[in-house]
Amino acid sequence: MKKHWSLFLGASLITGIAGSLFLKKKQEKPQADSIIPNLYKRYLGSWWFVNKQKAIQHTLKIENDLQMFVDGKKLSYMLVELTNKRLVAQDEYGYHLIVQCLNGKPASLYDEADDVTYVLEAVDSLNDPTEK
Repeated sequence: MKKHWSLFLGASLITGIAGSLFLKKKQEKPQADSIIPNLYKRYLGSWWFVNKQKAIQHTLKIENDLQMFVDGKKLSYMLVELTNKRLVAQDEYGYHLIVQCLNGKPASLYDEADDVTYVLEAVDSLNDPTEK
């Protein structure tokens, strides 16, 4: 009887340790996953920039699902890199668009197709009639 009791106690101890390790790993995982939404959230919003060569003002809008629009036209792209400093997208022609952050906010847009970097200015949605 004593032998069975020690086997039962040993099995219970091993089960308890394994269960606590499993629970600990399960609890840590959501914390690591919660970092990802914070990365993309800084890129959400609307900005305007000026193409000085053509003297044209453009708008860039990035929505919750990371859809990108330039002047209201949806961009078809593949996400290449997403960090807290930059978002890199490759368009359907293979060119990169790079949104760089400064102080946690998008500050510039590099267009590889034209080899030009544009300064981004946030759109004031209260005064912009194109924002709905």
